[in-house]
Amino acid sequence: MNGSSYTLRIDVIEGSKLAPKDRNGLSDPYIDIQIGEHTYTTQVIDKNLNPRWDASFDHKFNASEPPKEIRFTCWDKDFVGRDYMGEIRFDLLDIWKKNSIGYSDETNKPQWYPLISLKKKEKVSGQILIKIGLVEDKGEKLSLSEWSFIEIVCAKDLPAERNVTGLGFDMDPFVVVSFARNTFRTKIINHNLNPEWNEKFHFPIKKNESKYLIKFTIYDWDKFSGNDLVASQSFPIEELMGDHFKATKETEEDFVEKELPLKVLSREKFNKEYKPTLMIKLKFMSYEQLRSKFWMALAKIYDSDDNGVLDYVEIETMLNSLGSSLTNDTLSTFFTRFAKDPLRDGLEFVELVSCLEKQLEISQKSATDDGEEADNEHVIYIKECPICHKPDLSKLNESDIITHVAICASDDWGKVDSFVTGDFVTESQAQRKWVTKIISKVGFGGYEIGIDSANIIVQDRTTGHVVEEKMATYVRLGIRLLYRGKGASIDSKRTQNVLRSLTLKQGKKYDKPSSTKDIAPFIKFHNLNVDEVLEPQDSFKNFNEFFYRKLKPGARPCDSPDDPHVLVSPADCRMMAFPTIDKATELWIKGQSFSLAKLINDENVAKEFEGGSLGIFRLAPQDYHRFHFPVEGELSEPTQIPGSYYTVNPIAIRSELDVYGENKRAVSYINSPQFGKVAFVAIGAMMDRGDSYFSLFSTPSTHVKRTEEHGYFAFGGSTVVLLFQKGTMFWDEDILENSGSRLETLVRVGMQVGKSAYHH
Repeated sequence: MNGSSYTLRIDVIEGSKLAPKDRNGLSDPYIDIQIGEHTYTTQVIDKNLNPRWDASFDHKFNASEPPKEIRFTCWDKDFVGRDYMGEIRFDLLDIWKKNSIGYSDETNKPQWYPLISLKKKEKVSGQILIKIGLVEDKGEKLSLSEWSFIEIVCAKDLPAERNVTGLGFDMDPFVVVSFARNTFRTKIINHNLNPEWNEKFHFPIKKNESKYLIKFTIYDWDKFSGNDLVASQSFPIEELMGDHFKATKETEEDFVEKELPLKVLSREKFNKEYKPTLMIKLKFMSYEQLRSKFWMALAKIYDSDDNGVLDYVEIETMLNSLGSSLTNDTLSTFFTRFAKDPLRDGLEFVELVSCLEKQLEISQKSATDDGEEADNEHVIYIKECPICHKPDLSKLNESDIITHVAICASDDWGKVDSFVTGDFVTESQAQRKWVTKIISKVGFGGYEIGIDSANIIVQDRTTGHVVEEKMATYVRLGIRLLYRGKGASIDSKRTQNVLRSLTLKQGKKYDKPSSTKDIAPFIKFHNLNVDEVLEPQDSFKNFNEFFYRKLKPGARPCDSPDDPHVLVSPADCRMMAFPTIDKATELWIKGQSFSLAKLINDENVAKEFEGGSLGIFRLAPQDYHRFHFPVEGELSEPTQIPGSYYTVNPIAIRSELDVYGENKRAVSYINSPQFGKVAFVAIGAMMDRGDSYFSLFSTPSTHVKRTEEHGYFAFGGSTVVLLFQKGTMFWDEDILENSGSRLETLVRVGMQVGKSAYHH
């Protein structure tokens, strides 16, 4: 059944010899059909013990997640409430294993099934004629689950670290898990080489994150020194999801158990071969399932008499707890929709869920274009979880609120009071001890995406991991003091002189032969991949030669090499992209005097880019520092523009100074058949080597192709800015989304970042 969508058709035809539940010796029977969180209901047949419904229902499902059970429950409809008349349960897993059941198969005939009672005090009788069968729906595409639930169970065979006394071996392990923008950490288990955590966490999986890796890392907690890396491994999230979907037997909690092999780090420390593993449990749920859990959980809480029905007062009380602003008239329509009286009748859970979902859809559609809610009725505004009473939920987005309450509500998660701490941004932050985190907070600023801080947070587009940009502590603190210190002024004469002095001094240092001794420590600090470097390490005459090193052919392949309508990254860098220049200045570039004319030093040409889009490609010191052409076309003569040496660190870009318009830069233009006129601005920065801060070695007045080399930057952090004319191109959605939240995306040369507006 893999690879397709299916529809399960269910016919409830008739009943025979049902139990009388009313004083007149008859019943008013109807059938509820429950498949997972979905319920279908037949019509009520008045005063009849042999009713005929002739009802048919289609239940669509993902072929990789077939329903496991169908439950048919027969009820007697009363003026107030209902009476239990028995039920029938199908174990569909047994049917799937034997064979598929086609609805139109000649052998698939309606069958009579006896009603049974699962309630001790209720006597039932009779049988129901039912037919079920599969109808393949080839028109629907499978979609990824939107939320992942993972439990860190235990680890086995961890390598024994020598303890502080040096006389024995010990381990105080904890686990850090990273996926996309989500990072979690377990508690510490003291003195254990086979620890058990049994801690759970959850995160969303967006469509563009399906190729990302999920990383599991075990650390050894040290009281007096830094925590030690023990073992780690990354796995494609699709691989773990596939294991779940293909599982033919799931546990009672609906979780699949998996043992993950981990790679021991610093193996030379240990005297024997260790093969540690991490045991996890996982499951994936759709957004629809989670939302259903959310509403069902609240309904159960406010069902005061536990009869499966909520009256008007119970619903009103429940919605008040959500901060709802629905009017009495709107609540009344919940009842009239099902031909019920708001003053006398109640809504079944499924009916209430249907109404709330519909109202939520209405509320969402009424939002204004800029994302602000219109002055109208709202279904939900939660400040505190109604189940676990967790505060500050109003700070989360709707999906996070629903997920939180769904976890609290579910039978397996709701009973667990030990959750993994989920308020970390990066793995490196999560593994630090509390003292280090406090010092970092005071000295460098907070850990939060998009804030003005010396802690630079970026998302690696290849793995999806959100990581902290690595820099020496003195550099980080110096930047913060320089741009946020008391009395500091970035555009003061003193500041400019300091930056110029540092830049020239550092540039001269890294041009000297003695600077080769700095190459190995630099590689180790930034964990650089030296296998992709073209020349051997001992061939470089100074540090700068290594810094703007060449890579081996094929190290940076071009995405869609035969399609020039695909825009590729010009550098290994941390990029931001904005559909308009106005959007860039609103979210990222805060310099009061920033203008296109100043950036390219030409007012007339600047007018050609009015209303156009802008991309910022920032190179940190650890990045490969040659830059390449992002589009093909005719290359112009470059224009060299003198300037200062300010850092291009995000904290400076979001200061009052126009860093891009003040620094030294070179402007080239590419007349591209696919993208029109494209401006390529290479901007030097603090620590680049004085008057020779970069070199352009491409040939002007020639036709250049994507990923061909344009030039290189010497040591430091530098930037490439690309300008496009209005209506000529579109950035990739995931990069725009990150840029909208002021999160830089880590990309590499040749990686697709956008497309031409003329792309077909």
